Amino acid sequence: MIRILMCTFNGAAYVREQIDSILCQDTTEPFELWISDDGSSDATLTILREMEQQYPDRIRVSVENPPTGSACRHFLTLFSEGAAEHADYLMFSDQDDVWKPSKIRKSLAAMHAVEAVYQNSTPVLVHCDSEIVDKELHPVADSFVKYQKMTPSRCGFHQLLVQNNVVGGAMMINHALAERLVDIPEHAVMHDQWIALVAAAFGQIRFIPEALYLYRQHGDNVLGADRGSRIGEILGRFGIGRKDGRSKADMDAHSHAVYHELFLQAESFNKIYGAQLTKRQQRELAAFLRIPEEHRIVKILTILRYGFTYNLLHRTIGECLFIG
Repeated sequence: MIRILMCTFNGAAYVREQIDSILCQDTTEPFELWISDDGSSDATLTILREMEQQYPDRIRVSVENPPTGSACRHFLTLFSEGAAEHADYLMFSDQDDVWKPSKIRKSLAAMHAVEAVYQNSTPVLVHCDSEIVDKELHPVADSFVKYQKMTPSRCGFHQLLVQNNVVGGAMMINHALAERLVDIPEHAVMHDQWIALVAAAFGQIRFIPEALYLYRQHGDNVLGADRGSRIGEILGRFGIGRKDGRSKADMDAHSHAVYHELFLQAESFNKIYGAQLTKRQQRELAAFLRIPEEHRIVKILTILRYGFTYNLLHRTIGECLFIG
């Protein structure tokens, strides 16, 4: 059985359309939709209760009390509350996307292909691409991965410590991976990056190179899909040509804050999973956590030695300039 986890917060404008797209999946596999609301003040909960009454065998609605306050903590809290119990596989749904009819079926086929090689006792994460659309579902880009210049093949533990390539709404995980997610980290950048780190450390990650859902881009997204050119990224690091008006000092502060978040996440990961890692992974994690205390040249050497790099050269150069 597949359980789909959806976390909502003030999503009345789009949530009904997303739920309808999930209920219209073409799979023969049984699935259910667990929806947790984080204290919405609009009509979201009213819509959810109406749909729960309409589809009592498919939809279960709960309310976080007190609210978690963030999408990341909201999703991860569900595992400590038993979301994985009696579920063979779990998927994650944002409240404002639209799933194509084949999303569950094709994700499950990819999952079964990996498990056929590694057995279902191995933690497995599969994830797909998406199309980017505007709030009215008009096309913006046919590939989220290409739009954001992502490289899904870079899914090693040491790589994911620095740069995430997994999007929450694209994921399916098996029960073996879900069982490892019951401890809520003190700090995680986002739930998708945290789950991907766990999968990389203890199991397998596979990418489906097909857009299986529509990623709706609008002004209220927690994380948006921003297109960036290489030249624009490089100049932006030095405060040149930025359209948002941020100065070089603002950009420097932002860059340092981003890397600080990564180190906090790595510390949380070490507290929960450090003793379970292989010797090589322990060395990698220890080396990563030492970076903030090292001198600039040593930082750069550590980044290059352990492969704590980004997928594009100019991004790695920026990392070497601003990390720690």
